[in-house]
Amino acid sequence: MTHKMWTALAAFSVTIGVAAGIASAASVTIDPSFTKQKVVGFGAGSVYYQNWITALGNEKQEALYDTAFTGLNLSLLRVGNWLQDTTASLKNDSIIIRAGKARLGDKMKVLMSSWSAPAYLKPSGSVNGSDADGDSLKATLKTSNSDKYGSYAYGDFAHWWKVSYQRYAAAGIAPDYISFQNEPDMFATYEETLFAPSETSRRAGYAEALIAIYDSLSTLPNAPTIVGPEPLGIGYNNFQGYMNVLDETKLGGYAYHLYHAGDGHDNSLNNYKNPENFRSPMTKIASSYGSDTKPIIMTEFCSMEENGVESYMVGLAHIMQVGFTDGKLNGYIAWELFWGEGKGQLIGVCTNGWGNCTADEITISPEYHAMRHYSKFVNPGWKVISTASDETALKTVAFVSEDADSISLVLTNSGTTALTLDRPKVSGYGTAYAVQSKENGFKSKSITLSSCFVLPARSVTTLVLVKGATEASATTCEDETTDESNAKPVSSDTLVLVDYSETTDVSNWKSDESLTAVSYGSKVLDGISGYAEVPLAGCPQSDCGYQHAIFALPSSVNTALQECSAIEVTMHSMADTTTYVNVGGAGGSQWVNYKYGVQGGSESWVTTTIDLASETGDANTVYGSTQLTFNSDGPGVYISKIIATGCGSSAIPVRKVGYTPIASNGISKIYDLHGRMVWTGTLSEAELSGHTLHIQNLKAGVYMIRSGSHTTTAVKR
Repeated sequence: MTHKMWTALAAFSVTIGVAAGIASAASVTIDPSFTKQKVVGFGAGSVYYQNWITALGNEKQEALYDTAFTGLNLSLLRVGNWLQDTTASLKNDSIIIRAGKARLGDKMKVLMSSWSAPAYLKPSGSVNGSDADGDSLKATLKTSNSDKYGSYAYGDFAHWWKVSYQRYAAAGIAPDYISFQNEPDMFATYEETLFAPSETSRRAGYAEALIAIYDSLSTLPNAPTIVGPEPLGIGYNNFQGYMNVLDETKLGGYAYHLYHAGDGHDNSLNNYKNPENFRSPMTKIASSYGSDTKPIIMTEFCSMEENGVESYMVGLAHIMQVGFTDGKLNGYIAWELFWGEGKGQLIGVCTNGWGNCTADEITISPEYHAMRHYSKFVNPGWKVISTASDETALKTVAFVSEDADSISLVLTNSGTTALTLDRPKVSGYGTAYAVQSKENGFKSKSITLSSCFVLPARSVTTLVLVKGATEASATTCEDETTDESNAKPVSSDTLVLVDYSETTDVSNWKSDESLTAVSYGSKVLDGISGYAEVPLAGCPQSDCGYQHAIFALPSSVNTALQECSAIEVTMHSMADTTTYVNVGGAGGSQWVNYKYGVQGGSESWVTTTIDLASETGDANTVYGSTQLTFNSDGPGVYISKIIATGCGSSAIPVRKVGYTPIASNGISKIYDLHGRMVWTGTLSEAELSGHTLHIQNLKAGVYMIRSGSHTTTAVKR
């Protein structure tokens, strides 16, 4: 439609008044006549942990589906094509997809990505990149002297995709969209297949594979729409590098991930905290690609750090605002709809007897609410309309329904100052519903319809305007989302093990190997000027062994690991990339496996919560650790603070989890810590001794082993 001039928009203005106690104000304009791209949908991934979901008891499982599908009004569900294993069962995916369809009908579309070609189509003979020995030629498709599409086995790969689609369709879960390769540019250790933009002497070409896939699927009735190229990130013209050489007529849509944004913005957590990093590369892509007939869908992104962090809610809402405005996105799919061990980007799932879970539980993450502010109030077919704000921290985006009878306005206050907003006045519309979520406050809370609204600092608000609705006469303008129970733990249940803003003493650190001594650092690093500099191995454990930096608890709190439920460690990497650290305790001479892969951010400090469940052994015996151990193949970390929580309070009981031995006489599946299956078969006593794996084709590291309903962790040294 024709764009109206802003000078003619007096009837659509939203004016702001300053209420008592509110420090700032803003103004917003809405132009429902200026429509932009059409929405395909909002969603998340059901990619790993499907068997955890279907193993939940019926009541909790149904509650999970209600929360995930009805609660979010999900319109896109991303799944994996796991038929690299030709004997794989589709049962779990089928149960989950059918549950979504039962609640949402055909509104919920399914997008399927493949992580790897079958092992028989790869020179390494394995779906996992770790088995390619660092050689990219082994991690791509095998070569062919007879393939009509090029020098690699494109035809065989396309045939496998066609057969895969037919199997999913026969199970009643045919995908609407497919991306034939997740992150074709990333040489991963887990399932992957590398594709260069076009074929080279060392890699198969994405462009050639696209034509083969298109030709193969085109013979199917109701063939799925192909989207791509789905690269790891959008920095450095990475997306355009693939697009420039492929036949665009074979794509029905465009897909990418956001794990880097270019110009040095390559840290996922830093970008989550600074979503404006995405505006320029998204705008560049939007200027050349995307339309209502060929949508742009962001198909995967997360912080790559701890889930459940309050600040990530505003981060995700802000990223989506950037995407649906300057990025001209038609759809957004978060990485994890759910994840095991109670830790999920949107929903955490604990299944009784699996991992460290002692009960069937569902945990709602703050990011769930960020997604819900969009997905619950915007349906496929709606269009983005023009909005603007004169307040830099207030990020706005609005959507109008297909028949123009409803407008949903999403307001993200990314700043540290609350704002007041007079009720929007759009000719012919009235505000019929208002919902708000506040960092460290109530989430998805219906707030009073009034002549003004408070937009708390670090909050997301959705206002639904309906044609012909009568405006409420209330004049209340209050923050209704403050939750006093969200206060930080009081001193009675928190013990400070060390805080280097208050002490320079690092004498209780030592090394059990040849690591450099720990020292005290005072140079300001991302806002913190007191921390321990903790050198670590700086080389793979397979080469250097397990070198530990050891922190002895002060005598005043040396029983904290037995009496508290968790510890919190605030770390920063010494390198310019994220450092992954294994943090454990020491009971006698035994290293206790509290948590693996704790992250020290490369561009910011990261606080990680570590459950102390592993302080209890198989027979419910407490190890009695009085020191913490740190090991990593990274060069080291800075540690600013270590505290213990859930101490001495009846309201926060100590968590004690018994260990269920793995069944060694049945089929077992071994997963890495990303939840990706890396081995399946019958484990003998020689291959699994206690908590130690002796399987030759597995890299050194920590793994989860599942046999039946039992799960344990084991280490391959």
